[in-house]
Amino acid sequence: MMVGLLRPTAGSVWVGGVDVWKNPLQARALMGVLPEYLNIYERLSGREFLNFAGHMYGVPEADIRHRSEELLKVLTLIDDADKLIVDYSVGMRKKTALAAAIMHNPQVIFLDEPFEGIDPVSSRVIRDILHDLTQRGTTIFFSSHIMEVVERLCTRVGIINQGILVAEGSLQELRERASGEDKDATLEDIFLNVVGARNENHNLSWLDTQ
Repeated sequence: MMVGLLRPTAGSVWVGGVDVWKNPLQARALMGVLPEYLNIYERLSGREFLNFAGHMYGVPEADIRHRSEELLKVLTLIDDADKLIVDYSVGMRKKTALAAAIMHNPQVIFLDEPFEGIDPVSSRVIRDILHDLTQRGTTIFFSSHIMEVVERLCTRVGIINQGILVAEGSLQELRERASGEDKDATLEDIFLNVVGARNENHNLSWLDTQ
């Protein structure tokens, strides 16, 4: 709903002072989006896809060339930049899609499972890029089922259960609310408490019969 793909039943979304649903093209020009299920043109090379993305966002030609080369180098895609995306691994595709999402230096970036299928070296590079973006004022929304990643990267956390936002705040605020006196509770502990799954029994009865 925030990126304009699913119409909300109520409420509104504003990005950089622009109503996402009343002015969708203007709003999307301010966003970068990395969906979980990548929708990229596999018959283009990585370099061609970034060139295409840059033109779609109205980035000047000289900036497209400069930014593309930097992104390809930083994301360790430069050696494969002229290969077709259809021959890329899952991780390479995700890095290419991320490069396209930040090509135009958006105000807000939406990332869905950005580290899935990414090797540790590339994960560190992506984390550094995201950190630099936030330091320069970019707002980043990112969803993940990997609690350790969320705990390490996010300044505020929202917990969604059955499609409903059931808790939101800084990690410290969530820890105080959900875990009481346990000041060392992990985000996984907090999540399980909030959704009511902390004390569920997941033992397999047949393992004790032998």
